[in-house]
Amino acid sequence: MRVHYLRSTAADAVSGGSEKRNSRLEAAWKTLDPTVMTVDELLLFHERVGQMLCTKLQSLSSKVRLDQEKLQAHLSKLRSGLVTVNEAEPEPEAAAKPARRPYPTVYPKYRSLRNPSLTWAGRGKQPRWLLAEMKDGKTLNDFLIDKPTSKRRKAR
Repeated sequence: MRVHYLRSTAADAVSGGSEKRNSRLEAAWKTLDPTVMTVDELLLFHERVGQMLCTKLQSLSSKVRLDQEKLQAHLSKLRSGLVTVNEAEPEPEAAAKPARRPYPTVYPKYRSLRNPSLTWAGRGKQPRWLLAEMKDGKTLNDFLIDKPTSKRRKAR
């Protein structure tokens, strides 16, 4: 009973985190069985966890302090008029984001027989104009746009 209580409170303490963190916690609890440990081992484990928490909190507070100093410096530049809001430095995370790969243009494959300006590339849900015209007895092949074959294809 006591082990179950310890496991549930530890999982509740991390519930604000991601699923990955929760699964890591569960894996650690599976390898660690406090019911088998002696009192000395439990105290030593408690000390080590306390030390790890202190170092993590110190590193986190130093990061917060550095960010706060950067923001204060930037705010003082804004207040003094040296920098305008439009000239503000971009976020480092936004600048580090990789560029999205270019996707090829998707050309239309189907054209409406009633209104030739209506086209569809054949991806996603069928458009309403296509469904309405297909109700008249037409098939999807009737709306295909004829592609001129390239010179390479003819040569082969």
